[in-house]
Amino acid sequence: MQREATQPSEPVDYFAEARARVDGHVASTFSLAGSARLHRRALGLDVLCAPLNVVLAPLHALLSLVALLLRMVRLRRAAGLLGYVHLILPTRTARAVEEGLLEHVFALPAGPGRSIAGRFAEAPPLRADASLSEDETRRRAERAATTIKTYTGTRSAVAEITTALLTICFGAWLFHRLTPGMLSLAPALADTYALDAAIGNFPLGRGLGGLWYGAFPVGAAPLAIVTVALMLIVTAAIVTAFAGILADPVQTRLGVHQARLRRLVTAVERDMTGSDTAPFAAREHLYARVFDIADIAGGLFRHFR
Repeated sequence: MQREATQPSEPVDYFAEARARVDGHVASTFSLAGSARLHRRALGLDVLCAPLNVVLAPLHALLSLVALLLRMVRLRRAAGLLGYVHLILPTRTARAVEEGLLEHVFALPAGPGRSIAGRFAEAPPLRADASLSEDETRRRAERAATTIKTYTGTRSAVAEITTALLTICFGAWLFHRLTPGMLSLAPALADTYALDAAIGNFPLGRGLGGLWYGAFPVGAAPLAIVTVALMLIVTAAIVTAFAGILADPVQTRLGVHQARLRRLVTAVERDMTGSDTAPFAAREHLYARVFDIADIAGGLFRHFR
């Protein structure tokens, strides 16, 4: 008679097994086919959340930076309070990622209406430790749940980075210039439309119009630039909702997903064993802001040039 698999009672064994499940979870979830299945959930409300998350992402990164600075000056309590603030709106895709982590990496049974913290509270490292009070168990479980939320928030940042890279490629191909974001792409695109319209309306025909406006270029009106920028921002937000379909297989091939998930397991282990170390670092939000800074700087440079 085959014995049923038992949950390990020792925390070290539990987290060692969680790390061992990382590769299989990544292969099934973040491959091209797996990511496509995952992002089917983005059809619907996720598309509406995407533009808001693009706006909220810089604020979220700023809070993360402030929390890091507070931790550096040993104001850990204040940094911990900021760590509980998550400005990124939850999406169906993010919830599916969280559910996959809890079930397939941390081996926590599913249950309708159960919170992440509630499920972590029943994990072997906390359930088997009789020395923990109920309040301490809840506190550790909530820290672990916050870490999971922080991890899933990195996906929106990676999606932003992917969209920015696509924007750079598009701008380099079409305009032969660096366009790390919509603020730098919008003027170029609006000027192209304005030039084409001016050539088309030239009284002596498009041929002579091209020669004339080649010598005397015409630029887009500010309102046209703003309109194009808004359209591009909305389009980019929708692309961002599905950018993981491209980003996930690349990260899987490069081992980024595997390394990030192992860091996550280590962070959850520290949360659940009561270690007072730095929380899971979501560096991707800061990387994404580099593109924003480059975009704003490029726009200001062209404006005041």
